[in-house]
Amino acid sequence: MRSRFTAMSATALLTASLLVGSASPAHAAPTGCSTWQVGYNVYSKCTGGTGTQAVHVSGVHVNPIWGPYSMDGPRVGVGEISSVNFPGTVQYRGITLYD
Repeated sequence: MRSRFTAMSATALLTASLLVGSASPAHAAPTGCSTWQVGYNVYSKCTGGTGTQAVHVSGVHVNPIWGPYSMDGPRVGVGEISSVNFPGTVQYRGITLYD
């Protein structure tokens, strides 16, 4: 009975160590991020870290029927530029960070 308990304990310990050993590495959100605007185009770029980012813009659409309006640019990696062409007056521009 004792050897069976020992074998079960060893199996549980081995399984736990394999699970911990195979965990994926931690990712850090992008760093060194900035946004800028040229006319109706809004951009974002991050220069460090890992993961991805996307520009986020909100404001008033050029057509008042749409009311408050928001858009997200494409999700891109570090060192790449995410951009949107916002059809109206930009009131807020920011960055959405992903691990």
